[in-house]
This record gives sequence, C-alpha cells and structure tokens, in this order.
Amino acid sequence: MTHGFHAISRIALMTVCTTALAAAAVTNSSVDFVGAVYAATNDARGNGLVAYGRNSDGTLTFINESVSGEAGGRLNGGGGVDPLIAADSVLNVDNRYVLQVNAGSNTISSFRVNRDYSLTLVSVVPSGGFGPDSIAERDGIVYVTNVDRDGVFTGPADQVGNIVGFRLDRRTGVLTAIPESTWNLLGRPADIAIAPDARSLVVSLYNAGSPAISREAATAELESFAIIRPGVLTRDPVSTATSTRMNNPTGRNLPGAIAITIRELRGRQVVIVAESREFLADGTPSPLGQFQTGSISTFELDDRSFLSPISLDVPTSAAITTDPSNTSTSSCWIAFARNGRAFWVASASSSVISSFRLNDEGAVSLLDGRVAEGIPVNPTDSNPAKDASGFVDVVASPDNSFLYELLSGHGAINVYQVASPASPLSPLQQVSGELPPNGVQGLVYLRRHDGA
Repeated sequence: MTHGFHAISRIALMTVCTTALAAAAVTNSSVDFVGAVYAATNDARGNGLVAYGRNSDGTLTFINESVSGEAGGRLNGGGGVDPLIAADSVLNVDNRYVLQVNAGSNTISSFRVNRDYSLTLVSVVPSGGFGPDSIAERDGIVYVTNVDRDGVFTGPADQVGNIVGFRLDRRTGVLTAIPESTWNLLGRPADIAIAPDARSLVVSLYNAGSPAISREAATAELESFAIIRPGVLTRDPVSTATSTRMNNPTGRNLPGAIAITIRELRGRQVVIVAESREFLADGTPSPLGQFQTGSISTFELDDRSFLSPISLDVPTSAAITTDPSNTSTSSCWIAFARNGRAFWVASASSSVISSFRLNDEGAVSLLDGRVAEGIPVNPTDSNPAKDASGFVDVVASPDNSFLYELLSGHGAINVYQVASPASPLSPLQQVSGELPPNGVQGLVYLRRHDGA
C-alpha cells in the first residue's frame, strides 16, 4: 500500500504550480500567513531561497524568490537527488534571519525576514573552506562546516573538512568571520549541532571508515568538541563515536552519518543521528544497488563533551536489505514532533519517510518504516535518478499538524497532514513550478513573527 505521493500525476488536482496565481494571491492584503517555509534553489547560476507563506490549513502559497548572486553546487560529483549530502544547509535564526550555504562559491549568505515573510539579502562572506554544507547558531555565534579544507579531492571518499566560526549581528543580520576560529575535522562533515547546554558541538561525518582518509577517521562517525567560550572550541575533538565498525562480521555497510539532532531527555543530552549505508564494510563506496537499509543511532553526550552509545544501528525498515527500491537506504534528514519523542526520517535514494520514537533513556525504536513514499532511484537504469523523487530536508510545523518535505528530483514540496507519528502521512498538497526541476536542497520552517 502506498501511503504518500507515489507519482506526481496522482495528485495533479491538488498541485499548486501556477506562479502567477500564487503571486497574485499574496498581493491581496487579506492574506494572513501563520508562518512560512523557505526552500533553497541550490542553483549554480544564482543560488537563493524561495519563500512560501503557510496558510492556516497547512497549505503553502508562493511569495517570491530572493537570490544572493552566489552559486549553489553538487558536492557529491553529480546527480540531482542528493546534491549536498548534508543537513541544515539552510538555518532559521530566531524567526528573524535565514542563513544559507553557497556550496558552489564557497560562501554563506544571510537574509532578513520581512513582515510579509519575503527575504532581503543582508551579507555574503567566504566560508573559510571548500563546499560549505551545514550551519549551526547559538546566541549570535555561527559555526559552518566545509566538506573540504584544501580543495583537492575527487569525491566524498577522500574529503576532509573543517569548521569555521562567525558572528551574526542580531540587530542587522550581518555575518563576520571570527579571527583564528577554524578547526580541522577527521573526515567529510554532513551536519553540525550545538548541545542544549551550550557546552558541546557535535559534527557528523559522512565518510567515516573510508580507506582514503586517516585510520583515526574509521571510528569517527561523530566528532564532539567542547565549547570553551562562544566561538572558541577545543583544538581537537574530545570524543568520537560510531555505531558500526569496519570489517564487521555481519558485513553491515558502514554508517554515513548525515543529520544530527541533540535533545534533552530527563536531564540527559541525547544525540540522534540518521545513518545512510553507502560505504561497504571495508570502507569503500558501494555501487548504488548495494546500498543497505539505513539506520538511526543514539548516543549520550555528557557535560564534558564525551559520547557514549545508547542504541545503535536501528534499521529504518522492518527488514535489512540492499537496493534503494527495496528498502529505506539513504537515511539523511530528521524532523521532530512537538512532544520531543517522536520523529520522522527521510531517505533521498529510496524516497521514503519513516517514523521513530525515543524512550526516557534515549533508546530509539521504529514506529513505521513507510509513512510516505515516492519514486526511488533505479540502480538498473542507465540514468538511475531520472524519475526519482529524491526526498530531502523534511520539517514539521510547530503545531505538529503538518509535515513539509522537499523533492530534490522534482523541484517540489510535498505537504502532508499528520494524524500521529505512527500513522501514514496524508497528502495535502504538492507545490511546484517555482524551484529548479532538480538538485534543490535546504528547507526551513519559520513561525509567525512581527517582522524585522
């Protein structure tokens, strides 16, 4: 049974794809949005953000596009299904500013949110490395990861990146680099998160275990740093962790850690990480047809920035198989429900959304492996991504009633109505026509605000 958008044609009558009509709607002063969704174009010719107002019934209305003049990019060497292999490439800061990476020009942009939810470009600064892909912020201090620090690489397997620190002026939205605030990583970063207690910063590494990088990186799916003071980290990671070892006896593919979220549960800080399984047990990249079922792992992060395992390699499907068309493989993006315990995970290659739950100890369990699905990549096709939906970057509305999910392969946003995290998602709307037809990545939700 198909719970989601299996093919775009099935919901053509619900599709909002006429830019002229949507644009006309927002000129009507009676329109009163209750929030907004911003999607990144990741366009190499002019990266920017497309703004959609959220109506009270959860549907979206196109507002406008704001362009930075910078370049988007495809950091995995091609393909429009998962162009950045990263999470948090766009960040909402206090419902006042939106930050965006420009992977093709090695810069970061900041935009101000206006009263009508449109955006105004404020500043653009160099990212301090090559291929910026993820952003975190706390109290005006911004940390950005770059997939590579010297620009010499042939692909994700041998990329070694860094973290760079910036200040965000909370009055103007202007970004400035913090002098001497660059920290080297062991491998290729995919996401970055600041702990609730503001004492630690955690980075996920997509290529942990790859033989093309250091042996130390083989056990570094996650790296944690202590925050000495805002904008200053320990020079080296305090702790590293992984859910699956190289050359494990079961032949389990290694975890390509993508999205991470840090939640506080009963006084404990729990790191939740979405794991794709695209590197073989010996660390070499696998063919598309050998991608294995993805997983979720959780780790405790203590007040000294040490990571300890809680639950490891919990599959995103009831069965562990290979081939993205058979199971949920590239588990990459996480959206939490309002209760802070249930969450959804999106897979790019399989175009599947799964749902999970955390218990009081931070252990994770699968609720439903397929609450929504689209068109997966086809490993046997000469162009595997030709028809693929490419589920990337999923976000939930604050009232937990709606889920918004970006289709990188179709340049669209799916809007789902949520009954409960354990229930199939109900298709409500698909918005298309304003985004590039493929290769888009980056999605954020913004709550109602009073304007800048």
